[in-house]
Amino acid sequence: MNSDESSQIEYDVVSDDLRIYLTRVLRNLIQDKDPEGSLIRQNRVINRSLTIAGKKIYVLTADENGDYMPQEYAWHNGEMELVFRRLSTPQFAEYLAELVQAEYFDLDDINVLLEKDGVSFRIKCITRFGSDAYILEVLSLDDLADLDSADTKRETHPNIRVLVDRMDRSLAGKDYAGVLHASASIFETLAKIVVARPTVEDQTLKSFFERYRKDSKLPDVILDYILQVYDERNVSPLAGHGATLPSKIKKEQAIVLTEMTKAFVKIEYKLSIDKD
Repeated sequence: MNSDESSQIEYDVVSDDLRIYLTRVLRNLIQDKDPEGSLIRQNRVINRSLTIAGKKIYVLTADENGDYMPQEYAWHNGEMELVFRRLSTPQFAEYLAELVQAEYFDLDDINVLLEKDGVSFRIKCITRFGSDAYILEVLSLDDLADLDSADTKRETHPNIRVLVDRMDRSLAGKDYAGVLHASASIFETLAKIVVARPTVEDQTLKSFFERYRKDSKLPDVILDYILQVYDERNVSPLAGHGATLPSKIKKEQAIVLTEMTKAFVKIEYKLSIDKD
């Protein structure tokens, strides 16, 4: 994956549900009747995850009798739960493509799961020099907009990448009320992803904010700011509703809001996956 592809999906949030499901499947796939065989396979997939995350690998060493200490099994069982959860979205995509190529997962099954999760990338198989290769295919913003409009669920829970683009375009077009509207929509979508409960899908951010506050990793001062942005969206002319009065939002405010919104999304996501 090149840097351009990586930057395109940096605002995609892979749900904990998908990460946990894939972990469970992978854990079952590498189980062996021989406990030592399972341990060696665990070490292999854990080290690949650590490498992609930019962390030191763990060298599995047997004792003088060729056996492994009980602590090794305990450590590896714990680390298996982090093979997907420690990874950022670009890292997750890279690791998932490698696992598909290694035939741990079926390509079509994975792409169905990615579509259901609402992320904006798929894994694609191409033929190079007579052999199969697996690459990342990043969906265009138009493709994502088409998916959102065709899926009634995603109309209330759109891809954050689409909303960030909408916010950037509003800023560039001097539609500062549009910046506020997009920012509030980003925060509401992020909150629904963090809370991850079907009951909040059709609710406003204000109605489940205390639940989000409980589940979020962000400090209270940032959460208070997010709630303030959402409240301002609902009363600001042209941001949350039609109005005959012009917007009072200034360019400087819109620039700050744009950059802070992007930063808070990244911080929330970084805190949610940083388990070390």
